[in-house]
Amino acid sequence: MTTLELLNPYVRVGHYYRFPVTRNQVEVGRIGYCYAFHFVAAGKGSVSVGGKTYPVKKGDLIYFPPEAAHSFYTNSDHPLATYNLYCDLWNYRLASTQHLVWDLNDFNRDLLTVIEPCSELSSLPVVTPIQHDATLCQLFIYAVTQVGKSEPYSELIVSHLVKAFLLTLVQTASVSTFIDYRIIPIIEQMDREANASRSYDDWMNECGLRKTQFHELFKQATGSSPKAYWTKAIMKQVEAALWESNRSITTIAEDFGYSSVHHFTKQFTQFHGLSPTEFRRLKK
Repeated sequence: MTTLELLNPYVRVGHYYRFPVTRNQVEVGRIGYCYAFHFVAAGKGSVSVGGKTYPVKKGDLIYFPPEAAHSFYTNSDHPLATYNLYCDLWNYRLASTQHLVWDLNDFNRDLLTVIEPCSELSSLPVVTPIQHDATLCQLFIYAVTQVGKSEPYSELIVSHLVKAFLLTLVQTASVSTFIDYRIIPIIEQMDREANASRSYDDWMNECGLRKTQFHELFKQATGSSPKAYWTKAIMKQVEAALWESNRSITTIAEDFGYSSVHHFTKQFTQFHGLSPTEFRRLKK
């Protein structure tokens, strides 16, 4: 039995994708050649695999093993948008970006990745909510944004990022994290309305906790301080705004409450390692 310590990932395809409602019928009956991971950055919908259907929403991580026939269905009012990685995992590298077919008759087994028996991967559910683990979310997104870069170590960096993500995911999934019921509405509010001005006083008034108690329970639930989580929530919404709209960077900065585009650019660059302009170019 293979363990995750032996992972040597190679990403065939990594990209951001917004599911058009008109493609619902087209996204049915997908069959993958390699391991597929999808992080839901926005929207709602469902996926089906193995005769079962699972609801999915923003912050969910979706996993399909190779050869698993599956389908995506996006909500018409809140279309799904996902960051996606299609990977070979076990010391195998196919010089091809072919990762899916939509008809079993078109399936070419020469393009199928190596599949090793691995109990840790087999135990992963189809859908894992990871929205309350900001570091894990950002690790996945960062891996996707690094795919296809041509710097000397880019491919190796992506491989290590994917391995780190999978090791962390499996470790996180195996540990039951207690989340205080008073904290959940605050986390959901941050995810939903990150651009709305908030302070410790607002958060504590809403959940009825003292500052120290609130900070401890919040960090226990998310792994981050409230301020750090709030900043990351803002950055996630900024990412979507940069990729999904043609609004100017100055306008986006104003929309998210920044007093100047300089302050916005500085914080974004510190968080992502590249400027908003460079980040937006990744879509092209």
